Amino acid sequence: MRLFAFRTGFVIVAAATALSQSPAPEEVLRRAAANEEKLRAIEKEYTYRQQIEAQTMGEGGSVRGQMHRVSEITYDDLGNRVERILEFPPSRLMAALGVMKPDFKSFLGVDPFFLTTGELQRYKIKFVERQKIDDINTFAFDLSPAEEIKRNRSKDKDPPFAGRVWIDDQDFQVVKVVGRAVTHKESSEQYPKFEYYREYVDGKYWLPSFAYVDDVIVFTRYDLPIKMKFSYSNYRRVQRRE
Repeated sequence: MRLFAFRTGFVIVAAATALSQSPAPEEVLRRAAANEEKLRAIEKEYTYRQQIEAQTMGEGGSVRGQMHRVSEITYDDLGNRVERILEFPPSRLMAALGVMKPDFKSFLGVDPFFLTTGELQRYKIKFVERQKIDDINTFAFDLSPAEEIKRNRSKDKDPPFAGRVWIDDQDFQVVKVVGRAVTHKESSEQYPKFEYYREYVDGKYWLPSFAYVDDVIVFTRYDLPIKMKFSYSNYRRVQRRE
């Protein structure tokens, strides 16, 4: 094993030597983090449809509570980015989960583009191996909160992520994520484990496609079995009015 330390402050443990014709794992990670910042900005240039479904489960697989919400992320006539609700039947589930704004980050605890250059220093990162997902060749990395972040987790604005990310070997963009946002066991904010995929848009960008949850959220006084699905479709890049 080789240990790499970088000026950005993060540490990555490489479990294997990269193929001679491929970038080293640390370079792959650097490029992907820089691309995450670009993708976060580029995503705002697109309109798309967002659908969220959530269910809390009871005994025998019965559904105790559910939420269904469909919206369009678009722009109004003045060029302001807005969300237009298409379907949102009344539900008590949001209040039960303590969620004010139903979106990816509110339910799952992390931003869809969380692994930016500025965030790398929050993690200990281990290169796992090269893997093929469908027809995509990827680099797989395991992430866990750095020791300093663990000690000062209550002071963090956003909880850190723990899990695995897959980065494609052509565009050096994140294509898959599996894991969860990490909080203290005593915290009132607990998040489920999720599986998240991106899709190739306009032959350039890997943007959110769908995410799944089938987990049990463990709170101090009770456990909450929950299922969720997030889907994103109809991406269309627009020219905004300035």
